[in-house]
Amino acid sequence: MIPRIRLASLFAVLLAAIVGIAAPASAQQKLKVALLRSTAMIPIIDAEKMGYFKREGIEIEIVTLNNGPAALSAVVSGSADIGWAATMPVISAVAEKQPIRAFLSNNFERWPEPLFTHLIASERSGIKTVADLKGKTAASNATNGGCDLMIREHIRAAGIPADTVKMAVIPFPQMLAALELGTVDAVCIIDPFYVSAMQSAKIKPKELAAGMLADLPKIGAFAADAYFARADWLAKNGKAAAGFMRALSAADKDLTADPAKYRALLESEFKMPAALASQIPVALNTGSMVADVKDYKPVIEGLVRTGLLAKPIDAAEVIFPITP
Repeated sequence: MIPRIRLASLFAVLLAAIVGIAAPASAQQKLKVALLRSTAMIPIIDAEKMGYFKREGIEIEIVTLNNGPAALSAVVSGSADIGWAATMPVISAVAEKQPIRAFLSNNFERWPEPLFTHLIASERSGIKTVADLKGKTAASNATNGGCDLMIREHIRAAGIPADTVKMAVIPFPQMLAALELGTVDAVCIIDPFYVSAMQSAKIKPKELAAGMLADLPKIGAFAADAYFARADWLAKNGKAAAGFMRALSAADKDLTADPAKYRALLESEFKMPAALASQIPVALNTGSMVADVKDYKPVIEGLVRTGLLAKPIDAAEVIFPITP
């Protein structure tokens, strides 16, 4: 007969082993991700539905905000672990000594495509070219955001003094109504709102420019948007950040291979009519997502040209390279 004390010890060992085996299923690391309501949400949603995050030991909670600076504030304050925005506000935050670093280069604007940012004007404004913006009102979704840079870049290239164009701030979902009502004359806009605006019989838009940087034909490509986190968080959670990158990369490849799936998510998540969703381009990053200084330098140079950045900063200060 086995002594009771020994039986108790064996039971304790077996129980510990069982708990150890079950631990991974309950040890999912929860990450709060601050996003804008844009097509950037689609790969995150797909990765969650397909179990790519779960496979990496990650559980995602999406926090939807109006603009990139708001996402930055959420990450700096600790109310979100990871955020998404155009690279421009990330660079501005680093220049202001905020503890933020880009670790994942999400999408790239390349000449001649894909181009994610568009400057359009309503028919009622009478604007036909960027030069016609003089004395008019143009809206971006945030001060010091990617669209703010775009507007300033293109009016600079057109030879218009920055102070001759009135700048307004309107969240992307409200831009179509603002153009229809004549509250603003032109807006910098992204998908899915861009495609909706271009189909509007009330707005009858004129596209004035595309691409965040006016010299994109010369540059070739740059990182248009990125996922970022606090530098101290990344130093402690490199494994989770790498898993996040792998899951997102898997989703981008999944959706690129199956455009119908991408557009079905546009219909379900944005309540977009199928005819409209079919016109949204599937331009996702299926290459490297590792943050690289060369992809951030053109944005820094654009910020300095437009006066949005007082002086250049080293692109190496902006990034926290993580290899998935």
